[in-house]
Amino acid sequence: MVPCKIMLERIITLSSSDYFGIIAHDIKSVLAFLSSYWDGANTLRVASIVLMLIAVALFLLLIISLYVKSIIAFFKSESKKNANTEEDGFEYTEYTDEEENNEEEIAEQNEERELERELANELNLAKADNSFVFDDEAEKTRLKELPQENENSKEEKSAEKANKDTKNNMIDLDWKKGKKIDLDDNNSKLDPALLKYQQTKKSLNDLVALIIDMIGRGVDELKIAQTIMFRNQGENSEDDILQTITAIKDFIALAVSGKFKKVKAEKNLPDEGEALYHLAEGDASLALALIEAVMDENIEIASTMPVGERRDKIFMETSCYSSTFGSLAALSDITLATGSFELAVELAPQNLIAWGRLADMYHLLENNQKAIWAYNKVLDMADEELSPQLVANARKILSQYYYAQGNSLQAAKFFTLSKQYYDSIGINRRLDKKEIEIIELIESRQKEDLEGTIAKILANYDARQLSYA
Repeated sequence: MVPCKIMLERIITLSSSDYFGIIAHDIKSVLAFLSSYWDGANTLRVASIVLMLIAVALFLLLIISLYVKSIIAFFKSESKKNANTEEDGFEYTEYTDEEENNEEEIAEQNEERELERELANELNLAKADNSFVFDDEAEKTRLKELPQENENSKEEKSAEKANKDTKNNMIDLDWKKGKKIDLDDNNSKLDPALLKYQQTKKSLNDLVALIIDMIGRGVDELKIAQTIMFRNQGENSEDDILQTITAIKDFIALAVSGKFKKVKAEKNLPDEGEALYHLAEGDASLALALIEAVMDENIEIASTMPVGERRDKIFMETSCYSSTFGSLAALSDITLATGSFELAVELAPQNLIAWGRLADMYHLLENNQKAIWAYNKVLDMADEELSPQLVANARKILSQYYYAQGNSLQAAKFFTLSKQYYDSIGINRRLDKKEIEIIELIESRQKEDLEGTIAKILANYDARQLSYA
């Protein structure tokens, strides 16, 4: 303590002149050091100092620019948040750490909801035809029960409705006459059906002639399917159309390979060309009679054979004939087709096509329990790589059942997988304008060329390669 005290006393007793003397001495010492340093400094040392000063200046400039950029970005983000808040009508709230961790799960849930909505739309479209029929019948019943109106009352209501329609449609759509509609005329009325183009929908049975015509022209099966999907307008499923095309090609293959010659002579059956012509006209009975005769002959032969590989081979062949019979019968008689496919799976339980088509028939007959059982049988037996079409069809229909049962997750999964397959083969691709014009040209001439087309098909030896025959 004593030395410190003495030191403090000395510092306090120093005069101002002493302070200035000490400072002057220190300044002289620093100047002398700098002078000696610069005097002895070489060029390299000077250059290093200059470079160091430049680096420091650049570093400071970088820090300043980053700082300015961060401020600008902050103001931009704030202005964007404010704009979003004003547009949406609610305050912006930052996500917590837990919410950020759940973003992926929320995205998956949103995707599942989208798939559910898409599946619901598909179900509504699939059931549209049935609902229209039901509503039409109900409307007919209701109209029968209503009391009959007198003629004056009907005319008054008609005039009132015409007035209302014309006043609500204050535009000139009478392009045929080239003059405006008289809005004061009570008889003027706009038909909503004329305000939009409506593609003519054709049943699958009505499109058989087009299928045969395109086969005769050598068009590949997928292109035929795309055309039929376009003309059918969703009345039948993708699998219905593909299987029908295959069945027609099967029948042609059987005819060309001579499978019907023997039974045709024995049972006084129609000619193959005649049967194919009637099939194109929507009557499958002659074609079914020929196939049935071949099936009966095979079953009669197999019944006399002992159990073994040869008998199983005949049963498998007959099962294929029965599947062809069923697909052609399904054009007009679902019940007959169902019996045929039941026979096909009985003859050859490993016939996947027969199982898939049998499930389709149960589905069309609204035998839901059997349909689900048969579709699951297809999924259990089928290899997706070898039978992608059968698997896709089973998943598509099962997705409808799962959705109806409330299992939306499984329904969405099956629907997505099925849609991916059909998208990959392009069966639902919309035809372009040129393709539509070609189809319309073929349809306009198919009646004239039908006999020639059938003769050409049956004379074509290569048609034997169309199918299993």
